[in-house]
Amino acid sequence: MISNKRFVIPALCILTGLLAVSTANAQSQPCYTLASLQGSYAAIGNYGANVAIALATRNYDGNGNLTGAYIVNEPTAGSATGARTLTTGLQAGTYTVNCNGTGKIYRIVTLADGSKANQVDDFVITKSAMVQNYQLPFPTALVAMTIIDAQEVPSAIVSGGIFLTRTLTRLADVYFPY
Repeated sequence: MISNKRFVIPALCILTGLLAVSTANAQSQPCYTLASLQGSYAAIGNYGANVAIALATRNYDGNGNLTGAYIVNEPTAGSATGARTLTTGLQAGTYTVNCNGTGKIYRIVTLADGSKANQVDDFVITKSAMVQNYQLPFPTALVAMTIIDAQEVPSAIVSGGIFLTRTLTRLADVYFPY
């Protein structure tokens, strides 16, 4: 006759081991790094209650550096007819990323007339994916697909201390193997 006790203890040990493994896996969250911002992004910036809009591109190198270009469509100062002014320029700077997907961007904005301004943005990564990148030294990384940011300081482009928020969407990589 086979004793039930011989099966109960091993079964409990196996069940306990499985629960411990699944709990450990459930608790491990991915950690964002500088490499989480890499590649080209399209940015749409909204000034205040749709006072002006910015259309921009940003390129993140995965090492904490960014470059980009922008065009801002804003009201022409003093216009009684609703005339608009288009302002173009470049931006360059650095960024930091926290493990939880938040971070800061420190940019220097250069307007078409050559004037420059320092800008600081806070951001949060709202969507990410594991991405294979053949152009960078780290082959696979948790990469931001969508980022929301908000400027900390008043806009250097649109006057009146208007609040600026942006949504950035990562553009697809194009890779042609040899």
